[in-house]
Amino acid sequence: MSEESVHLLGKSAGYGVLIGVGAAFAIGMILTTILLQKYLHENARSTETFSVANRSVGTFLTASAVYSSWSWATELILVSSVVYSYGIQAAYYYGAGLAVQISVMSMVGIHAKKKVPTAHTSLEIVEARYGKKAHILYLVLALITNICSSSAMILATSSAISIVAGNLHIVASTMLIPFGVLLYTVVGGLKATFLTDFVHTTILLVILCYLNTAVLTSEQVGGLDGLWEKLVKVAATKHIEGNYAGSILTGKSQGAVIFGLILTCGNFGLSVMDSAFWQKTFSASPRATVPAYLLTAILIMSNVWPLGAIIAGSSHFLESDPSFPTYPRKMNDFEIASGYVLPYVLKAILGNGGVGALLLVFYLAVTSTLSAQMVSVSSILSFDIYKKYIHPNATNKSMIRVSHIGCVFFGFGISGFSLMLYYVGINMTWYTYFYPLLICPGVIPLLLTITWNRQTFWAAFISPLVGMGAGLAVWLSTAKHYFGVINITTLGEQLPALFGSLTALLLPGVVSVIVSLVYPSKFDWKELQNINLLVKEDEKSDEEPLPTSDPKEKQEEVDVNVNENDNSEQSSESIDLEQPKQPDQLSPKELDFWIKVATTAAISILLITWVLWPMPLYRDWIFSEAYFKGYVTVGLIWLYSTLILIGLVPFYTGRHSMAKVFRGLYNDYIKKKN
Repeated sequence: MSEESVHLLGKSAGYGVLIGVGAAFAIGMILTTILLQKYLHENARSTETFSVANRSVGTFLTASAVYSSWSWATELILVSSVVYSYGIQAAYYYGAGLAVQISVMSMVGIHAKKKVPTAHTSLEIVEARYGKKAHILYLVLALITNICSSSAMILATSSAISIVAGNLHIVASTMLIPFGVLLYTVVGGLKATFLTDFVHTTILLVILCYLNTAVLTSEQVGGLDGLWEKLVKVAATKHIEGNYAGSILTGKSQGAVIFGLILTCGNFGLSVMDSAFWQKTFSASPRATVPAYLLTAILIMSNVWPLGAIIAGSSHFLESDPSFPTYPRKMNDFEIASGYVLPYVLKAILGNGGVGALLLVFYLAVTSTLSAQMVSVSSILSFDIYKKYIHPNATNKSMIRVSHIGCVFFGFGISGFSLMLYYVGINMTWYTYFYPLLICPGVIPLLLTITWNRQTFWAAFISPLVGMGAGLAVWLSTAKHYFGVINITTLGEQLPALFGSLTALLLPGVVSVIVSLVYPSKFDWKELQNINLLVKEDEKSDEEPLPTSDPKEKQEEVDVNVNENDNSEQSSESIDLEQPKQPDQLSPKELDFWIKVATTAAISILLITWVLWPMPLYRDWIFSEAYFKGYVTVGLIWLYSTLILIGLVPFYTGRHSMAKVFRGLYNDYIKKKN
């Protein structure tokens, strides 16, 4: 750590968030799980509930959970650093990369609903189509993705918490981050993750609305007029290499485009190769999958759009203000690469209150991601290792036990791995540029596994290996070519990372198509549709849900969808604990309709975010005052709209389920007492 680093709050603030907030969420989600079990008949001890939330989660709760999954702590930290380094346009490319991946996952999800309606992980699909060898290969690739994703989040967040909270020891922050998550995830599984995601997302959006608005209207910034005038003034003295005229306020930024491409490659790997994102598509009800993901794809830019323009943009001129924590010196390379731009700006403008709010946002973002990762890894261990290779006839009780052990094992293991990365000197920026080389090679072959019936076993097996080897070779050789030497510094530069990532992502697709066409075969999707991957419940289970106190409640409709106000998606039967319930399914015609919608939307979002919007700006032009003010204003509108649709609407759509729980509590503990 740099000796010049600034510590903003006391250690007590860090421990308060890590222990106090972590314990509060753990207790709250455990109690919620118990209430859902008692009053809504949801059995958290069922493997289907634990791993895929009974495949019944509605549109807006799914959207909230998906939004939370893409609201990474590194996202908020890194976007501030890249705007400081490459100018305002860098935040746009960050958002564009997020939107494309989410829209692609909507297409993946609805294809899976049609072709493998009983799947729990993406790896089950690989095994069913290609067999054991391919299954083991993709299992390794998936676990590498889980490790890279989780460790990147913990590495960046624990480092940021340590610097914000009075130099709180990195070991303490790294080990405490998974603690509260572990408790409620083990108890509640994926449904607890969905509910926690919803709470996290709502709080996160409220805080982001406050921070962006407060910074913009502060005395140091001076509203839209002040922000524009101060940026124009500092742009006259600050030169950014690779930008048109070296300006902060230009769409022609080489560094921003390269960063966006690297990030997009990495995000494809983080989403497609991470079984956690597949599980959330499996968990959504069939009718909710595409609308939820496309809604999130449109709204996700609100995380980085206003923050990059307002807060990160302000860093350019606030750095010379006496209120800035590093004044009179400029931020050093370590501070920029490690993501301290954001907390420094908030300290300068909003003081300890703003930094404290940011500390809470960091914690909520990283724990939300980590919870989904725990369920993902535990599902891989239980379904793709234990049930597949150790105990093929495993039933619910043993599967749940393995899932719980998997959560604990992964929670502590990933903390140790993150600490190792820190002590060998890996920072957030370097790691962001590196891990796409490892997680991208399987992306296109895995997408083709669920969408193209002509991809063969050898194509799916060979192409990721070729892509990874070629990507690493290009990464190393490009560093040698451009910088004359291969070391940690040169391997962390943009161009080696860009060429290596693109090779790792795209080459496997080319190899797969060529091999499949040279040695053709055609797969029958009915082979997947006819596979029943549901786990049998124990015949005599002592793990049944707690009975309701009111006998009439037992005869009522079981509302396993705590969010969706759609009678067509609610079950009219009681839960049968002896046989797993087949998931509700749309008709083939309806599924084909949603596949067309998702495919069209994914292509449209790609063209809009990477061609129609940014390319006309990539010319010798500096933003006009009208364009910049409009850009900031629309960004804020986008953010507040997201708060309404993602943070508040689920309260309305879930009102019947909440009312049912409150009625049960009233009847059990208030009415009887009186």
